[in-house]
Amino acid sequence: MPGDLATDGRNDAMAPESPDWEIAREVFFALEEDRLFFQHEVICAIGAPADILYREALVRMKVDDRVLPPGSFIPALERLSLMRPFDCFVLRRTLDALRAAPHAHIGCNVSAQSARDDHWWKSLFRELAAEPDLAARLIVEITESTRVSPGDGRAFVRHLKALGVRVAVDDFGAGFSADAVRMCQPDIIKVDRSFLRRVRQRTFTAAELNRLVRMARCIAPLLVIEGVETAEDVQIARDAGAHWIQGYYLDAREASASKQVDS
Repeated sequence: MPGDLATDGRNDAMAPESPDWEIAREVFFALEEDRLFFQHEVICAIGAPADILYREALVRMKVDDRVLPPGSFIPALERLSLMRPFDCFVLRRTLDALRAAPHAHIGCNVSAQSARDDHWWKSLFRELAAEPDLAARLIVEITESTRVSPGDGRAFVRHLKALGVRVAVDDFGAGFSADAVRMCQPDIIKVDRSFLRRVRQRTFTAAELNRLVRMARCIAPLLVIEGVETAEDVQIARDAGAHWIQGYYLDAREASASKQVDS
């Protein structure tokens, strides 16, 4: 197995012995062996960290003594069109987390490749219909890394919304996010983390970020800027007009505050 499960996107991805298949086998072995787990990243108000919109469940995979982020294996699953069973697993685990935390709101990613109202989702949709409180606390984030099938995607999103689930478009401004926006009329737009980094690197101006934020706020009532890693990023996001933010800096600050309370 490749050391970091990375692939080079070659055209032979579908060959049975391709690196992508090697990665896919590892992922589904990890699923069977309970080596997939979730870290929750907080999304909070920019001026009030205690005001939490929701927490995003981010999947991780244990391989030997390493913990791999989704970027190490999700692209291979997408190239092999194997996201449906994986996304069903992620959503089911998210529902379990919501049941375990009756007052929490939790979001999870679903690939645009999986956004089809078909038999894969029937049992999960039945659960959501039977537990409306659960549905009301769930946010499904449509990722931008593959194209959305307009008809199938709209049917999928309509079904989710009819059940009371909120829908977000992840990584707005990157990949195929514009297709997802046109398809799903989202409740939440999440501005891709690359824009904050580019403002820091001065390859994207604060004024351009402000224009992107204003555009996104015309599309959805709630807007989140992702990728907040420093106090400077918080200020950049505030100046851009964002109300909600997400990123490592917030979780590190929250963890530090919890330690102080415990001590």
